[in-house]
Amino acid sequence: MSAMILGAAAAGGPSPRRLLAACLALGGVIAGLHLARPGLLARIDLAVYDYLLAASPLRAPSGRVVLVEIDERSLAGVGRWPWPRDRVASLLDRAQALGAAAIGLDILFPEPDVPGDASAAAGQGPSEPSALSPRDAALAAALGRGRVVAGYAFTFDRPVDRPCRLHSIGLARAAPAGAVAQVSQASGVLCNLAALGAAATTSGFLNASPDADGVLRRMPQIVEFGDEVYPGLALATVRMGLGARQLGLADRATGWPLLWLGDREILLDADGSVLVRFRGPGGTFPRVSAVDLLQDRVPAGALADRIVFVGVSALGLGDRVATPLGAFMAGAEVHATMADNLLRGDFVRRPAGATLVELALILSAVAGVALGFPTLGWTTTVPLVIVSGFLLWGGAWWLLGTRDWFISPLFPTLALAGASGIAALHRIVAERDRAEQSTRQLQTAREMMLQVLTSLAETRDFETGAHLVRTSRYTQVLSEALATRPKFRDFLTPETIDLIVRLAPIHDIGKVGVADRTLRKPGPLSDDEREEMSRHPIYGRDAIARAEERVGVQDDFLLKLAKEIVYSHHERWDGSGYPEGLRGDAIPVAGRLVALVDVYDALASARVYKGALPHDEVVQSILAGRGSQFDPDMVDAFLEVREQWRRIATDFADEHDESAPPTSAAPSE
Repeated sequence: MSAMILGAAAAGGPSPRRLLAACLALGGVIAGLHLARPGLLARIDLAVYDYLLAASPLRAPSGRVVLVEIDERSLAGVGRWPWPRDRVASLLDRAQALGAAAIGLDILFPEPDVPGDASAAAGQGPSEPSALSPRDAALAAALGRGRVVAGYAFTFDRPVDRPCRLHSIGLARAAPAGAVAQVSQASGVLCNLAALGAAATTSGFLNASPDADGVLRRMPQIVEFGDEVYPGLALATVRMGLGARQLGLADRATGWPLLWLGDREILLDADGSVLVRFRGPGGTFPRVSAVDLLQDRVPAGALADRIVFVGVSALGLGDRVATPLGAFMAGAEVHATMADNLLRGDFVRRPAGATLVELALILSAVAGVALGFPTLGWTTTVPLVIVSGFLLWGGAWWLLGTRDWFISPLFPTLALAGASGIAALHRIVAERDRAEQSTRQLQTAREMMLQVLTSLAETRDFETGAHLVRTSRYTQVLSEALATRPKFRDFLTPETIDLIVRLAPIHDIGKVGVADRTLRKPGPLSDDEREEMSRHPIYGRDAIARAEERVGVQDDFLLKLAKEIVYSHHERWDGSGYPEGLRGDAIPVAGRLVALVDVYDALASARVYKGALPHDEVVQSILAGRGSQFDPDMVDAFLEVREQWRRIATDFADEHDESAPPTSAAPSE
């Protein structure tokens, strides 16, 4: 593996060590976010849970839980809510008469039925039945006949100083004394009249615990209040319905509480709650309208051996909560759903070690990406990343649907996507570095080519290194002056000027194709020899063109400029030049520019066959060629910079070698 990674790095890919370090750092950040769970990510994770739960196959209710609803029909047929307590008592008696195994009452009766009944409001106990109104007494009697679980509500933000009769789980914990794991600690309780609470065989709290977004996903099963632990309404009702005398609770080594309901083991979350597996939208459970029950219109077997929850579902009266399935549900149906989960044992769990599994998936994702891209390449790793993403979500969906386990794919997916982004960025940076290196190498190669061509020209001519420096300096000064003129501004950009300055010294490269007997002949040239000498622009252009063709280069701007300079620097503005006799603007700008530079240097520099002309005479000579030999605009620009050219000629004058053989033709030719 190490050899493969090093090989990939040597091939120009991203540095595996830097990529691995960056991905692991990202994994550490995502793991920290997973543990800290800031608000936005927590809400996104809840949405992920909702999506997976809604996508999982819905499970039909067990058929052992029935709702008795005080609905719109009941209000229309019996009267507006709240009903007299004796009517509620009749409702409970009818449900018990039809064989209900247990009845969970999702209704609170905190005040006396008859206003002004001070003794009842003061909380007299069952030992003083005369303190209750006849209607409250009827309800107390119904509660006392058994199989009814009364409801109450805990408060957590303020204490409530009121006597209440509650029914704790009543057990000794198999753990050291103190709070059970992280179970919620209540500070007060809202309960029924004391006499009603005392009459009930048992009771359970009604509290639900919606998340910060208002959606109910979990239900608390136990709450600590004082020194006791109390069950929720669904748990207490199922316990009664199953006839389970034993209800045990223990702190496991993990700190997560464990309930035993008879022989049923119920693993709770650390806070004593469970994630609810909703059976569907509201209306999923069998239901009976309270008015039908009161008027004996319910079939005999409808409630037999069923666990029944009684609640108000009429619009505007009962509490309704949002569920992960996108529907709203009445409070009694929420308790019914929880009871059905307890009966079937299929509520959703966060298995022990779920957080560690998610952290391991985060680490695996970033490490897999960091190692995969350098070793397997992009064409293989990208599909693997996509497949891994599908496996994360598909696996989470499968575990939730078949094992009732929720393992969140959110943070591992963020790690997978983030690491892939880092790998892509790393590759872009590496490609940019390679491109810059290639550009530098190309620039170096061009510089080398120019130097080689210039050196080659020097071996075939008498011109010195100072001549090449002067040629470049003259070209730059004149080009910059021309660039200020509208006619040349678009062409003579800083980049183009730089290329022309670098290419100007090779204008006579074609002389390598001229025979030595002609190039170095002492004395005047014959007509044939002059014809041969005038072909050196063609030799130079053709040499560059052949090199282009062999290398396979097309439309290279540098080589285009090189050919123009080499081929056209002996053309004249009036068309009398060579090799093609081009006229005016048909002569390339670079060729016109170098032509003026070449003539100035030839006249202003000393040669073995002649002396240097004074600068002012050279200026007059060039001025005389304005419009005939030279572009008038270029001559005008030359006049503006002639003093700079004077300094260049002085600063870089030749130290002439007397031993150098004279040439037979003036350099301007």
